[in-house]
Amino acid sequence: MHNRIKRLEELVKGASELIERLKSENDVLKKQVELLGAARSKASSNTSAARELADYRAKVRRRLERICAKIEKANDQQPVLFEEDDGE
Repeated sequence: MHNRIKRLEELVKGASELIERLKSENDVLKKQVELLGAARSKASSNTSAARELADYRAKVRRRLERICAKIEKANDQQPVLFEEDDGE
């Protein structure tokens, strides 16, 4: 009977040690997952698709700037255009 209790105590102690070791390994794995996620997001920002998107945005921005410049130019010329009509 004494041997069985002693064996049970050894099993409990071994299981407790194993649980503690698994907890520490789990913490290490969580940190690795976080680091890999950060590395993946950083790497995905350097892909060709991201560069193409940035180029497209730059083209659209330039087009919008040209359109805005034309609108401003037309707006600046507008009083001149209507002054002739007012004078007649």
